[in-house]
Amino acid sequence: MLQSLSGKKVVVIGASSGIGLAVAHKTAELGASVVMSSRSPDKLHRAVESVLGQVEVLGQVEAIVADILNEESMNALFERVGNFDHLVVTAVADENLLRSPLAEMSTELAQRGMEKFWGTFFAARAAAKTLAQNGSITLTSSVSIFKPAKTGGVSVMSAASAAVAVFGRSLAAELAPIRVNVIAPGVVDTGVWSNTAESQRSDLAKWAEESLPVQHLGQAEELAQAVLSLMTNTYITGIILPVDGGLTVL
Repeated sequence: MLQSLSGKKVVVIGASSGIGLAVAHKTAELGASVVMSSRSPDKLHRAVESVLGQVEVLGQVEAIVADILNEESMNALFERVGNFDHLVVTAVADENLLRSPLAEMSTELAQRGMEKFWGTFFAARAAAKTLAQNGSITLTSSVSIFKPAKTGGVSVMSAASAAVAVFGRSLAAELAPIRVNVIAPGVVDTGVWSNTAESQRSDLAKWAEESLPVQHLGQAEELAQAVLSLMTNTYITGIILPVDGGLTVL
C-alpha cells in the first residue's frame, strides 16, 4: 500500500471531518500528495492543520475550498487539480437534519435528500476528465441500501445512497480501466451525530456494544482503511463494500 500511493495525487472531497479526514490522514502518511476539499474554509483549515501535525506525513497536503453541490465549483476544483490518480468522495448531507416520515415529507426536503447523489455526480463527472487511466474512484453510499433503518424517516436518503451505489457500479464499466468502487458504511461515530443529544449518542454506543458482532461503533479510521484497500488493490472494481460491523448479518 505504501509503494502504491507514494508519489500519487489523491483528491478527497469531504476531507474536513469524519471519514474524509481520516482518509486524508492515511494517504498523506503513505506518501501521497493529498488535495483536501470541503465547502467550509474554517473547518478545512483546521483539518489540514491536523494532518500536517502528524509526526510522519510523507506526502504534500493542499486545501481547496469547493462545494460538491455546485457543478461549477466542482469543475473549477478539478481544473485546478489537473492530472491526478485517485478520487474519494465522502461528503454527505446531514442525515439527522433531513429525517422525515414520508407522509409529512415536503417536496423541498425530499429533493434535498437526493443531494448526496447529485453531489457525487458533479464530482465524478468533473474528475473523469483528468483522472489517470490506472487510477480509481471511491464513492460513499450507506448500509441502509442493504438493511433499511427501522427508525424510519430516511427513505429518500436511502434512495439517494442506492443511486450512488448503482452509479458507481455503472461507472466501473463505463470508465474502465479506471476502477470505481463504493463503500457502504454502517453506524459510524463521526460528526454526523454532533447535533444529537449526549444521551442519544450514549444509547447508540451502548446499542453497538450489545448488538453488533464487533461490539463497538464504527470509527472513521476503520472506514478509511477500507477506502485505502479499494484504492490500492488493482484487481477490485465495481463492488459495493459494506463496512458495518456486521449489521447486515443481524
